[in-house]
Amino acid sequence: MKMLVIADDFTGANDTGVQLAKKGARTDVLLRDGSAYNRHADVIVVNTDSRACDALTAANRVSKAIAGLLSAMDAPLIYKKIDSTFRGNVGAEIAAAMQAVHARIAIVAAAIPAAGRVTLNGHCLVNQIPVHQTEFASDPKTPVATSRIADLLAQQASLKVQELYLEQVRSPDLDQTLKLLAKDEPTLVVVDAVTEEDLQAVAQAAVRLDCRYVLAGAAGLANALPCSAYLTARAKLPMLIVAGSMSEATRRQVACVSQQENLRIVDIEVQALLGSEPHRQVDELAGIAARILHQRQHCVLRTCRDERDREQINTLCEQWQLTRQALGEIISQRLAELTLAILDRAQVGSLFLTGGDIAIAVARILNAQGYRIAGEIAPCIPWGTFTQSDIDDLPVITKAGGFGSENILREAICYIEEMYSEAK
Repeated sequence: MKMLVIADDFTGANDTGVQLAKKGARTDVLLRDGSAYNRHADVIVVNTDSRACDALTAANRVSKAIAGLLSAMDAPLIYKKIDSTFRGNVGAEIAAAMQAVHARIAIVAAAIPAAGRVTLNGHCLVNQIPVHQTEFASDPKTPVATSRIADLLAQQASLKVQELYLEQVRSPDLDQTLKLLAKDEPTLVVVDAVTEEDLQAVAQAAVRLDCRYVLAGAAGLANALPCSAYLTARAKLPMLIVAGSMSEATRRQVACVSQQENLRIVDIEVQALLGSEPHRQVDELAGIAARILHQRQHCVLRTCRDERDREQINTLCEQWQLTRQALGEIISQRLAELTLAILDRAQVGSLFLTGGDIAIAVARILNAQGYRIAGEIAPCIPWGTFTQSDIDDLPVITKAGGFGSENILREAICYIEEMYSEAK
């Protein structure tokens, strides 16, 4: 996840989100704070529904929304979606977003030139008319009293406000100007923009900043952002293979790919998953697997290396006084927890789950409501997606333990890589 957009109403969330989605970003709009989200989305858009609230409530909703998602995201770009006519609690919400991520600067660019909404000399104009002289001045919920953006922001935010006029935006020194402003006290920077090119110049200068910043804009600035700011390349994302089955077929399939250069195997001691500190073991294994995946290598979680591992099951049942079924359920649950921990730490291009117990345990821990079949990798080995799950449209391959040729893992990796290449 590379970008978090905080909007104050639903339609605004959508009209900004679509600017990113149309360029290929996986973009999810959450209808409320705390909703489940797709861990593999490029962009998460949260609707705080705070435009008509009082300023304090609006700021609290923004703070809560960011805090609720930030811990699960790796330093995402924060985009505070604001109304292009500055209705609502714009100053309070931008200030709250800055405080939540300790930003030095917020760049405020609400212009949408294609819709006749521009910023000129620090003023918001709608079809060349100052916004406070338009119908937005008498908005029934959030009337706009002035067209000078700095004054609107100062009504709700006790932060320094700086204006950059058109000649500064179009200057080759824009990068340096923003960097100097970011070294000062926390500052709101209102930038002029009357064309799409102006917004592109602002967006490109912003993403080159070497400090924490917040972008505050409408659909226009979102559309101007370079794709690298929010789009994750998918074709190179690795596969996570959870080989939980102890069948001889699965063991041979893993052995067949063990020498593949772009693949690493993480061996799991089943005994450790049953010990007094299983969660510590899960955490350690997740860290190992995540490091492999970060290197863009496929990762196999293996529970059975040879016949001795299979024979150990009877011993473990006696030791822990469990039936084979009960032991299998515990192992499946631990492997599901491990899978979830890995997905929280690393991006993967697809999941390959062997063994029915493993597949259903992973589906449940990801809150899946079903499995939508999309195709077949090989006879009786489907691929599809877990519906309404935490990983949404991530391809998931399921395989019964005893099914498939010895080359099935290699075939699956090639199949998914080709599928992503065709989608690019």
